[in-house]
Amino acid sequence: MKRIVIALIAVVLSFALQAQNARQKYENEREMLWQSFLTPPDSIRVGCYYYWVNEHVDPKGVKADLQWMKDNGITLAFLATDIRNRTRWEKPWAGETFGKNKFQSRLWWENLRTALKTAGELGIEMGIFNCPGWSQSGGPWVKPDEAMRNWTPQGIEVCKTARGTDVMCGPCSDEAEGLEVDKLSKAHVKKHFEAFFGEILRRIAPEDRKTLTTVVVDSWERGKQNYTDSIYSLFRQRYGYELDYSQVIDPQSSMFNVQCSKDLDRLISDLVASEYMGGLTEKAHEYGLRTWCEPYAHSPFPGNSITYGSAADEVAAEFWVNDRKFRKKEVDAALGAARKSGKNRVWAESFTDGGWDRVAQDDWSFEKLKPIADRYFHAGINATILHVMISQPGDDREPAVRPWFGTFFDRRSQHAADLKPLVEYLRRCNFMLQLGQPYQKTTNQRILTDGTIIRFTEESLFEITFPDGRKETWNPMTSNEPRQDLRLSF
Repeated sequence: MKRIVIALIAVVLSFALQAQNARQKYENEREMLWQSFLTPPDSIRVGCYYYWVNEHVDPKGVKADLQWMKDNGITLAFLATDIRNRTRWEKPWAGETFGKNKFQSRLWWENLRTALKTAGELGIEMGIFNCPGWSQSGGPWVKPDEAMRNWTPQGIEVCKTARGTDVMCGPCSDEAEGLEVDKLSKAHVKKHFEAFFGEILRRIAPEDRKTLTTVVVDSWERGKQNYTDSIYSLFRQRYGYELDYSQVIDPQSSMFNVQCSKDLDRLISDLVASEYMGGLTEKAHEYGLRTWCEPYAHSPFPGNSITYGSAADEVAAEFWVNDRKFRKKEVDAALGAARKSGKNRVWAESFTDGGWDRVAQDDWSFEKLKPIADRYFHAGINATILHVMISQPGDDREPAVRPWFGTFFDRRSQHAADLKPLVEYLRRCNFMLQLGQPYQKTTNQRILTDGTIIRFTEESLFEITFPDGRKETWNPMTSNEPRQDLRLSF
């Protein structure tokens, strides 16, 4: 009998110990998650578009720009090297002043090396747009027979804008502007990559660009093309009959062939994904880099956002400040591409604003921007790029550089003091919404491998349901100071 009692006591003690261990495990995991929520791991980076505008760039200013980013928690910057500020389409440069940072001049290379080296010293990850300006992929090295081209009844022509000039990269300085590369030819795309990005990699030593990781491709703003040198053979190989452009150009023509037109559109769409975005990604990978793209268009787009975005390593949507409508098209494109290709992060170029009908934004505040970000977090966005950080000259006595677009997050903004708390809030939300996987196909819930469920509530709080059913609500605006001895890398 004594042995039985001892055995029963041992069993009870064993269960008690197991329960105690389970509670301790829960408390440890809960505490580790909480501390990482308060101070997200370094892998959670809030970034910014970093624009050099009107050639007003100098090394002192570049260093100050990057130090400003670091001081405010921004540890990712996507550099567009040669943005030119437009005044109006009909008089684009009227009243504008320009600096000395001419495209690929000695100063330009000094500024670029300074930016990349300083970023490495500060731990700021860098990306560079894959061409001068922000859209799309072109430059003065692109020859007419390597450019976007269309078949017309008059012959093969370089693609034109609605205003009749050739389609070029932009908006950028005169020295940097050039034809847009053929998006249906991987060979031409790779040659374009080598002429711009490859030259940067050759001219700047690896030790001076330790944190350069990303090739940036902005939204598509350069219209359609329907011709490349191999289009006839590609069409024949895929569909088994000859392409006749006279049957696809004019829907009102008696010769118009609906099936041929659909087949050509489908072929071009696939080539935009495989030859253009796929070609850029292949070249990036050769150099140990990744591609980041916005798979939607602000002009007629000959591609498919899902397959196009799937060919890049990272995808992004975009949203504006004073925009009353929800930008469903942009979100659907990025979210669809991410889901299709197994990407966990869905970025957003965030708080874009401005235009010729209203001034760009230097009246922003944390309170104004937070609910806009929250709306897109609920829609599936979980990584943030701020638009925009403008490079300011090193001599702060000079007037601030101000373009016609964007919300101004730079060190000359009148609301600069709001940047750090905004970035802290965005990092916490990004961290929580990148954990685990989407739960039951929702966009505002995630599930971890241990069964913990995270829900971003309508009140912009995080409701945490642990595996044992216990619930807690965490506020991403909490001011609690985190303990520095507990950090996680997820």
